[in-house]
Amino acid sequence: MKKKNEASGTKSVSWVFWLLIAKIIFILLLAGLTVWIIYAVHASNSTGGVRFTHVLGAGYSKDGKTLWLGTNKRLLTYKKGIWHSEKLKNRAHDDMFLAISSGFIQMNETGYLQWKTLKQEPLGHRKLNEPLGGLWAFGYKTGRMYHLQTIAGEGSALRYSDDGGATWKVVKIKHLDANAQILEASPVDKRVLAIGTTRGLYVSTDLGAHFHRYLKGYSVTSAAFGFSKQNALLVAVAGKETALYQIIPQQEKSINLDMGTVENDTVTQILQNPANSGEAVMMTKHGDLYRTENSGQNWTIIAKKGRGLNGN
Repeated sequence: MKKKNEASGTKSVSWVFWLLIAKIIFILLLAGLTVWIIYAVHASNSTGGVRFTHVLGAGYSKDGKTLWLGTNKRLLTYKKGIWHSEKLKNRAHDDMFLAISSGFIQMNETGYLQWKTLKQEPLGHRKLNEPLGGLWAFGYKTGRMYHLQTIAGEGSALRYSDDGGATWKVVKIKHLDANAQILEASPVDKRVLAIGTTRGLYVSTDLGAHFHRYLKGYSVTSAAFGFSKQNALLVAVAGKETALYQIIPQQEKSINLDMGTVENDTVTQILQNPANSGEAVMMTKHGDLYRTENSGQNWTIIAKKGRGLNGN
């Protein structure tokens, strides 16, 4: 009887021992799985997506669901929180991309223009009579193309075309007392445009005949019109700190928006969504992209130092 009890006790101890071992193995496997999931998510957000440098232009699709960036080699798109990248077709020393409602215009430094969809399907092409130079802009919905040139000893001249660059009209620009850095056109009004300079933002509502200056003394690095009839702009300036403003020309008002996130970086491009008035994206000199869906109250980073972050 004693031997049976001893045998039973030995089996009980053995069963408890192996049960403990099984629990330890289960806990280790669970911990390992947790670590792997965390790593996978982190890897997806930090090293996944796409990489980019030398962004030459950007925009939104007509339905506002796709953000795109054009570089000297690739076309990048961001949709539903996921980045995609593909090689540019028919690339020939591209220098600039302009957003249009059907896709984009791919501009060559020699003055060769290609109209394409976001799937890179050709829509048309044209060779300008002069090399690419100066500042360019395009009315997203109006279809008007603008070209600003500074002529030595003659000041600035604004050229505009309603037929894709086949014919041009010229307006002499007066009263610009600073170097022009950016040219922006209203997407909905052919006569409204803005010139960002080293000493402020000049906005015209009569195709350059007259200008009203905002942010006097500030260096304007980027700007973008909204798609409402109000023609409001988001404008970024550089200085000791980067700042973001909303300009409302109809009220001659400028509003300083809180943008501490990028105060030590330079905003190089701003995009407003054509289908969602509350959504905008801004890009910095160091390759960071920030997106807002509530008119700038909150911003989410979707790219960091030229690397797209998926899932944002």
